[in-house]
Amino acid sequence: MRAIWKREMQGYFCTAIGYVYLGVFLTVSSVLFYLAILSQRSGDLPTFIGEMSYLWMLLCPILTMRLLAEEKQKKTDQLLLTSPVSLPRIVLGKYLAAVTVLGMAALLTLLYAVIVALYGRVYPAELAVNYLGFVLQGCAFVALDLFCSSLAAAPVTAAVLAFGANFLLWILDLLETAVQAPWLSGALRFCSLYARNEPFLMGQFSFAGLLFDLSVIALFLALTVCRLDRHRPRFAALLAVILSAALVALNIATDQMEKRFGWRADFSFNSISTHSEITRDTLEHLEHPVHFYALFRKGDEDAPLIELLNRYAAASPLVTWEQADPSLNPQLLSRFTTETQNPGENSLIVFCEETGRWRILGPEDYVSVAMNAETGEYTYSGWTYERSITNAISWVTRERVPRVAIVQGHGELDGETLEHFDGLLTANRFEVVYIDLTDPAAGLTSGDLLVFFSPRRDLNAQEMEKVKAFAAEGGSFLFTCDYSDPVENMPFYLSLLRSYGFVPLDGIVLADRDDTATYYNGNRMVLLPEMCSTDITVDLLASGADSLLLPGCRAFAEPEETDRNLIASTLLRSGNTAYRKQITGESTSLEKAESDPEGPFALALQARRITESGYVSRACIAGCSGAFVNEQVYTMTDIQPFIVRVAEFLLDLEASDLDILAREALRPALGTESIGPGAVLLTILPAAVLLAALLILVKRKRTH
Repeated sequence: MRAIWKREMQGYFCTAIGYVYLGVFLTVSSVLFYLAILSQRSGDLPTFIGEMSYLWMLLCPILTMRLLAEEKQKKTDQLLLTSPVSLPRIVLGKYLAAVTVLGMAALLTLLYAVIVALYGRVYPAELAVNYLGFVLQGCAFVALDLFCSSLAAAPVTAAVLAFGANFLLWILDLLETAVQAPWLSGALRFCSLYARNEPFLMGQFSFAGLLFDLSVIALFLALTVCRLDRHRPRFAALLAVILSAALVALNIATDQMEKRFGWRADFSFNSISTHSEITRDTLEHLEHPVHFYALFRKGDEDAPLIELLNRYAAASPLVTWEQADPSLNPQLLSRFTTETQNPGENSLIVFCEETGRWRILGPEDYVSVAMNAETGEYTYSGWTYERSITNAISWVTRERVPRVAIVQGHGELDGETLEHFDGLLTANRFEVVYIDLTDPAAGLTSGDLLVFFSPRRDLNAQEMEKVKAFAAEGGSFLFTCDYSDPVENMPFYLSLLRSYGFVPLDGIVLADRDDTATYYNGNRMVLLPEMCSTDITVDLLASGADSLLLPGCRAFAEPEETDRNLIASTLLRSGNTAYRKQITGESTSLEKAESDPEGPFALALQARRITESGYVSRACIAGCSGAFVNEQVYTMTDIQPFIVRVAEFLLDLEASDLDILAREALRPALGTESIGPGAVLLTILPAAVLLAALLILVKRKRTH
């Protein structure tokens, strides 16, 4: 076998074939690298490797076309087959020679990783998995094309036949997304060399993918041996059929076991499919079955999401999932459609039949947004797949649905204005109702959260007694109090606020003009508050979800320890150079005057009060209702997780998801240095191969 390998290696590099292969491969891949990586300043090597893998389909026929077909053309095949070397060793020797040249090409492309490392960052473990899939796929194509060479009588015919077979595999891969029959689609995907490479490109080491590539190699090498074995054709054919059936059965079993037991190892740069301790604990203590409906059209799947669903199903027998094409399942969509929820394409329905509750997740639930303090722009900062899915599981399996009662009848913000606030809490499985405290049917229980959104008229005595009774039984409150609210003219309401240590201060809080880090986009009325560390915010701060905007904010007096049954603390605080300004009809200037009080100011407070009956009543107040209702603030900031966490604190619920950190969304971009040196290296690589070819071939010609 070694003699065969050595003979074929000489055939590659004593002729132009090996140099042509390496030269074309490196030239095309260098152009792709420049366009996809260098010119875009991108560090996304896996995507580039995925594009480069299509070169196997185009160029592997060059490696294999002469290995067996040329033997037939030159009439040396009989001499070879009657040599002392066994037929399997002959085939294996020729195959290993072709794989050696392929490996040389793959090894030379590691220069691209070096270039990326010079300008940015490379993740070695992920890169190793990417290259493992890349090389295995190439080796599988070589085995297929070697079999095609055994069928042809001339090298050119072998090259055309091999390219046709490779192209057919690619067409079948595209056809898999178009066929409607599930069994046929599954069979095509099962046989796809490209689909098998997807986990490796995602940084997932797939044992099933590794076994499939090795099975393809073994199968086509065996078929090649059978094709060349003219003494026992029937036995060879029978052996090939048995081997094919055994390999298919083995791969089907391995696929199922990999999904069931979660055998894939995650080496991706952001560990996108690795479960956190919180998720593992949630699944371990799961009491009710949970089923996922992934609403994706065939071929449009979200690969990280599908990988995660497989991991969830492998981690708990109570978790199952299925993919459903929304265009083919209208009854499924109507089943989960409500006034506030409407599942559509690319959505995920998390459903618990035993509790009868479900939650719909969309693409917007899988990303976190952060603000660049230098530019003031908001960008995607991380993937929140795991956080959103684990949060949804926790909610749909929860025994009690918490209720949020929003008070009306005192000039508060109404349901139309509170559309985003209402939708946010409803989406997070709170029940939201609007109540009139004067209505006898408007019953309150101590498990409710009572919300006052900037009332402008006072409570009456009857309403005040109802609110006091609610608080005495451990009921909780959420207040907003805008700088324009006439709280000084509302004694009952003001006394309710003071009972929790909330003392509103007059005027609007403005940021100092020179302290640009404390206000947004040149508007000193739109504050960027500091989030203080409290039991509400500790998870938010840990996960980096601490970016808020407060447009037009009132301040409150700093809490004082005057009541042993009351614990109050600052939740949000202004900058140290902020000041309070009285806005009156006579003076509209926002510039700081000597009489204006200086900061820092408390912009939001939280409190706990132990009632006479021994219950704990909780309350929270914010000096800005706009942050709770403004669509732009919802889009640009972390106000949504902040609101949910506030509601969870007030209702004494365990934080649902914020301990699960977002995964990195993007690999670091390449630096801003000149790409000239990298471009020169790209040019040198194929040029060096061409120069080596000229030197060796010219020298060989002179010696002959």
